[in-house]
Amino acid sequence: MERFKKLLVYTGTEEPEGAIARAIVLAMENGASLTLMDVIKPVPRILRLFKGVASPDELQRLLIEDHRAKLQEQVSEFYDSSVPIDIVVTVGDPAMEVIREVLRNDHDLVIKAADGFRGAGRVVGSVARALLRMCPCAMLLLKPQVHGDFDQVLAAIDVDRQDTPHKKLNEAIAELSLEIARSDEATLHWLSAWEMPLEVPFELPMESPFHQSFGEDQFEDVFSIHAENIRTHLGELYRDTGMTEVSPEFHVRRGPAADVISDMVEEVQADLLVMGTVCRTGIAGFLIGNTAESVLADVSCSVLALKPPGFVCPVAGETLESKVVS
Repeated sequence: MERFKKLLVYTGTEEPEGAIARAIVLAMENGASLTLMDVIKPVPRILRLFKGVASPDELQRLLIEDHRAKLQEQVSEFYDSSVPIDIVVTVGDPAMEVIREVLRNDHDLVIKAADGFRGAGRVVGSVARALLRMCPCAMLLLKPQVHGDFDQVLAAIDVDRQDTPHKKLNEAIAELSLEIARSDEATLHWLSAWEMPLEVPFELPMESPFHQSFGEDQFEDVFSIHAENIRTHLGELYRDTGMTEVSPEFHVRRGPAADVISDMVEEVQADLLVMGTVCRTGIAGFLIGNTAESVLADVSCSVLALKPPGFVCPVAGETLESKVVS
């Protein structure tokens, strides 16, 4: 993943060690800087009522220092002198503080271990969901057990959409998935799901007047031609990357994108899904999109989610000051 040069690891998870280890390897391979970040809750105001103890501000400072020391201890076992490592501890809402840190220092990848993942669990909790909706940069959600390379990489590519934001997002997904597969010596799958316009009429009984006016054979011909056109677009996208070290396996499936992607994750036993989060671009308050929302609520593998060009972070216009020890 050579395009990422400023990595940020959010460590406020149950098992952050895998995310830290993966981030340090990425930083070493790509000459990137690395920031470890934790976010703690504000000290309760009720403590102001107690006498003979440190003030709430002093307690907050001591907690920040304690968390910083723990981060330094965690990173010491992974320390490599070739990787610049910064440590940041802030107070507040975890997702919002991570987003502010990204905006302040132009991080281009946020890495987070999934909470509560135990084999059959899912990777997206409340903090991850907020980051996926609002964080302006790419995000890598890692299963806590992942310490080494990926074996099966699945990239979801919507070549049916040819508007500029989708085309640029497709290019980024294609190139990045190829880079990961090459680096990890993984098998790479490119998946494109499609649905026919006017899907409901096509699902009417074959004896309906709608179908009889076209003929059953014509429907199958149209479906086959469209699927082949998608394969052609995938081939063109691959050639345009200029990367020949890895040859992706193309999968073209008809059906709702969220269902098709989730099924394919299980079918190929993917341990990394690369996808975009597309709904509305250029609009503050960007939503993750129905497809991505459904997929990420269901899959149990690691996920690399990319933002489309033109994404506007709803936090970008606010003051970015935080209570930070770095």
